[in-house]
Amino acid sequence: MNTTQRCPMQRALCAALALWPAAFVQAQATSATPSDDEPIVLSPFAVSAEKDVGYLAQNTLAGSRLNTRLKDTGAAISVLTPEFLKDLGATSMQDVILFQNNAVPDFGDAAANFNGNPMIGASEWQLRIRGLAASYARNYFAWEASTDFYNIERIDQARGPNSILFGFGSAGGIVNSSTKQASLSAQKTDEVSFLVGSWDRYRGTADVNRVLVPGKLALRLNLVAENGQTWRQFEFDRSRRAHLALKYQPSKTATLRAEAEVGKVTENVARPWLMIDQSFLWRQAGRPTFSGMWPWPTPDSVDTFWPDHLVLADDGVVRNWLGYANGNNSTVSQTWSHLAMTPENLAIVPRDSNPAGPDAVRETKYGTVSAFYENQVTDRFSFELALNHQKIDFLGYDAEGSRATNYFGGSSELWGDAAADLPGGGVNPHAGDLYLENNWTRRDRTIETTQLRATAAYQFDTGDWGSHRIAGLYEHSWRDFYSREDAEAFLNRPLNADAAEADVNRLYRRHYFTPGDAADIHVGSWRTPVANVGWVPTQYIENTESKQDTVLAALQSRFFSDRLITILGFRYDRMNYSWDPSVRDATTKEWKLDPANSKSTTFNAHTLSVGAVYHLTKSVSVYGNHSSSRDIPNVNIHVIGAEIPPMPKSEGNDAGLKFDFFDGKLYATAGYYTTKVEHTTDWGDIQTAVTDLNTRVLGALVAGGRITAGEQAARTISANGYMEDREADGWEFSLIANPTPNWRISANFSINNLVKQNSMAEVKAWADENTAYWRQKGGNDFLLGGGDWDTIGAQIGWLYQYHIDNVVALDGLQARGERKYGANLYTKYTFSDGALKGFSVGGGGRYQSPNVLGFYNDAVREGTDLLLADASIGYSFKTEFLLRGSWLDLQLNVSNVFDTRKSQIYTLAWWDTSSTIAERIGLQEPRKFTCTATLHF
Repeated sequence: MNTTQRCPMQRALCAALALWPAAFVQAQATSATPSDDEPIVLSPFAVSAEKDVGYLAQNTLAGSRLNTRLKDTGAAISVLTPEFLKDLGATSMQDVILFQNNAVPDFGDAAANFNGNPMIGASEWQLRIRGLAASYARNYFAWEASTDFYNIERIDQARGPNSILFGFGSAGGIVNSSTKQASLSAQKTDEVSFLVGSWDRYRGTADVNRVLVPGKLALRLNLVAENGQTWRQFEFDRSRRAHLALKYQPSKTATLRAEAEVGKVTENVARPWLMIDQSFLWRQAGRPTFSGMWPWPTPDSVDTFWPDHLVLADDGVVRNWLGYANGNNSTVSQTWSHLAMTPENLAIVPRDSNPAGPDAVRETKYGTVSAFYENQVTDRFSFELALNHQKIDFLGYDAEGSRATNYFGGSSELWGDAAADLPGGGVNPHAGDLYLENNWTRRDRTIETTQLRATAAYQFDTGDWGSHRIAGLYEHSWRDFYSREDAEAFLNRPLNADAAEADVNRLYRRHYFTPGDAADIHVGSWRTPVANVGWVPTQYIENTESKQDTVLAALQSRFFSDRLITILGFRYDRMNYSWDPSVRDATTKEWKLDPANSKSTTFNAHTLSVGAVYHLTKSVSVYGNHSSSRDIPNVNIHVIGAEIPPMPKSEGNDAGLKFDFFDGKLYATAGYYTTKVEHTTDWGDIQTAVTDLNTRVLGALVAGGRITAGEQAARTISANGYMEDREADGWEFSLIANPTPNWRISANFSINNLVKQNSMAEVKAWADENTAYWRQKGGNDFLLGGGDWDTIGAQIGWLYQYHIDNVVALDGLQARGERKYGANLYTKYTFSDGALKGFSVGGGGRYQSPNVLGFYNDAVREGTDLLLADASIGYSFKTEFLLRGSWLDLQLNVSNVFDTRKSQIYTLAWWDTSSTIAERIGLQEPRKFTCTATLHF
């Protein structure tokens, strides 16, 4: 942990200093600047976007870690070039996910419980490739901060497991962003840009390159500042980032590159749905109210607060609403459905509302430093030494209650006040009003990583047996990770002395809003202080340290006059993983770290990649690739029968055709793939639906004298998640073309079949055995203490119906969240002569077929498809009147051209037997305009 290890920043600085002597020794041992006619040796370890033309990329590192032509790579790789990113008007990963091949954003809709946390709890948009989780990298180092394209040169997407790129990694693939580098060319132009967009978005960038010593030393500075809002109330993005890159070339064979970036991002991101309507029956009944505490006549539309419920309302007074009435559909079990998007309801809650309010903010501060020393020792041998250090601090406030189990913790739930008077006495001035109420969550996360990498490559010929490049890599990395998730609670534990985070100890903030006023539709702010209220952990605190050693050997061979290209890679990873367990503080009853009993384990992985490309003709090639990877399990997920889940294991296969026509003006691929992943884990609701239920049943059986305390201890579990396997197969097609110097085309189409297997196998086996034990010891009618409805038989029925069977039923069928078909297209044409000279027009679209919602009412149900159109128009002209040799690019981008408002559906209401009523939806962003002016000089 951080307290017991040497400071990673010190390690990074020491390693960086260690690289400098090699550079200066090389400088002293060689002559001055090479002459103009000296050959430039291409780097085997770096790819420059300067070789990319239009939307066509030439080379990549993603297939073999060596600079290789895309047409010679057996892996499934796509590249987003600088021109493509510019034409889209893209500034972040969110803008390009649906323009990648077989990729979708991950809102958490593939998980058993959809809560939108991947959007809110991470600083970067998460994504799935081929239906499976994918990872991000920066210059082929693992990257955990957000990415802004102000300093990005190009993006490489590698699909499927790839042990050459990563031994421990996600099965879906990896998206690598390459940063802009300093240029020694005196012809490199500078640029500044300014963007104005819908909803008061403003953004400015600067890109300045300076050659300090001709042929030797250059610096490049990139800056960005952005202030923007969105179409939803309170959402905003405010960022400041700076990136400095250095290039020092002491000789024609040696290069030192170094770069550093710092950034601060503050933003408010709303969950994609509008409102969960918990009170529509109460409104339909005329908003009835009742005096005093229960009992009173209970209509179908009113329920009572139970258990204790401590609420701070708009008047600043904390009251316990236990036993008082609220407008609630739970009496007839019609909770958890989305607000019907009717004119009447939208007059109450407008579509642009953001119930999380202005204080659901998150702030990310990050800094990173990298250095690369490369030396072409001989014509055949070269090596690279590389360093990367990152530190990321994330602090976020989420208006959804963490681990709250009484359904009053979420900001996006619409309630009605059915109490005619206030707890403690007095007339309720808000009787009959609608309100929002929540328990705030705070997430505090720090990530610090240092990675050192040494790579060497040697090229040799074996005559008739071909030419070969062998590469070796050694990498050592450290990663410190701290994460804590808190809830607002009374620190004196007034209603549950044993657990500080218990629901009854939490503070709930209530706001009565003005119907129809989106600016007033939000929960109360966590910034308003309340006596004796603070933040307490809601779950185990994570404090981990990992040390990883990696050894990689790869052989790339060319046979038959370069008609057959093969790659063979073997990788070994060893990770020592240590963590501090969490225990309850004896005094405060809060979760805390227990460093005195730190635990550790070691993960080992052997992974393999084998690939080949055979050029049938100059224009047609066949390719194939097999690769595997392993992943580190989430040690905070405990599955039944194992404190630590087994390591996820992935294997993937790709095969297909590549086409290269018209002297490289058109590049296309058509491929089939399979991916198999074993031992993935998901939280689900195992903690509350399985573990907590088991604890309650066993406790009741002990209290009733049916079992002994020893029998109770023997059957107590601590599971909070479950395991499953996933299998994917499908087809991917891509076409990238520059048909003429003025015309660009990019198109992708995918067919993906993703199924789950062995879902909750260990949970179901446990449930079959232990529910039989409950029945044996207590019987179906044994009361558990919640009322005459709360019996062992009833709880067993609900356990299977709502928590096990609905998940297991999808085994062998399309997985939840999966979209079978995906496509995207973008094209642009620039006029080079005539009256329209300098103008350009572009357009395209994105399509995703309906998503799988899950297993409802004995059938797999689907949501809605997604079809969006995009367009652009530009004009470029010289601005000699401003600066000699300068020109200005003007570009207008329009996304969602036809302003479609069709919402996505992610889940259905559990009680609706027609399977037509949505529970959670995704609101579609309206038509959006951005206008960018870029001055080149």
